[in-house]
Amino acid sequence: MDAVAQEIHSKLAHFRAQDLSNTLWAFAMLKYQPTETWWQDFERQVYGALTDLTDRQLANLLWAFAVLERRQVATDATPAAASTSASASASASSSAAWSADELSTSGTAAAAGLGFSAPEVELLAASERRSGWVLDPLLAHSCARGFSGYSAGSLHLLVWSLGKLHHPPPAAWLEGFLPAAEAQFFRFSPTELSNTIWALAKLGVELPGPWLDKLLLVAQWRFPSFPARLLSIVAWSTATLNHRPQQEWLMCFEEQVRAKFLDFTGHELACVAWSLRRFGYSTRNNAVFYMLQKQHRFLAADFEILSNPKLLRQVLGWKGEGQSGNASDCGSDDDVSGSR
Repeated sequence: MDAVAQEIHSKLAHFRAQDLSNTLWAFAMLKYQPTETWWQDFERQVYGALTDLTDRQLANLLWAFAVLERRQVATDATPAAASTSASASASASSSAAWSADELSTSGTAAAAGLGFSAPEVELLAASERRSGWVLDPLLAHSCARGFSGYSAGSLHLLVWSLGKLHHPPPAAWLEGFLPAAEAQFFRFSPTELSNTIWALAKLGVELPGPWLDKLLLVAQWRFPSFPARLLSIVAWSTATLNHRPQQEWLMCFEEQVRAKFLDFTGHELACVAWSLRRFGYSTRNNAVFYMLQKQHRFLAADFEILSNPKLLRQVLGWKGEGQSGNASDCGSDDDVSGSR
């Protein structure tokens, strides 16, 4: 595989946007991690091809960055760099044509040729030395047209990737993403719905209550198609966002938990229990908590899934000293991939 990567590296200058997207998607599917030099040259080529990327190609690129854990490295000049990367991306978006010769040069030379000022060129050159520097230009370009034309699958991949990378998007990106995603709620699969709310919870986003209630309502209507794992993800994410669902939603959720109780792992049961307590549930006279307390596999094997055993006792209403804390991350459905 190293030989293949080296051969690809020698031809990167001639790769089109689709070639770049397909290459990194394949590396991610194979869990192959290229060298730092390869990454730096690849990111420069991606920056040069921004305006040629389709929504699916851009989403697949971000997904591959997430799977390969190519995160942006913070520096002392992070605020300035972030501001300039957005500016540079906007300039790239307004430049419709990059020739093959321009793509074969470094990002700095290309920027100079497109009329960037000297400070912008210098900052771009500095950015290129940071891991994952191209993520912000990709995000800026993705929302440049208000996510017009983005499919439900592409929107899902974008936000899932950001959650996986722990890369909070700028406010302007969210302002465009939320209405675009809302328009696609009924097209999201159960996995896409749960992963979308999981990613937003991981990013610590403050969501409008009506937007979140609508997502939860769509999820409620499709609860019969949700396996136990996705139910736990939705509950954990909603509780992490400090949002209490409508009473009808809670009743339907309880019913699903009882019906699919034996399908939950101990980790998932604890996430459900923690979430219900965050929603204001009492451990008394509640069928779900009664079933949890009688689940010997859960009691014996999975104390570690919360921050400590004392907290687990507190969550389930057992007698004993308790401490405050958070449930461990329930995790997204990792069986998600970009598509060709």
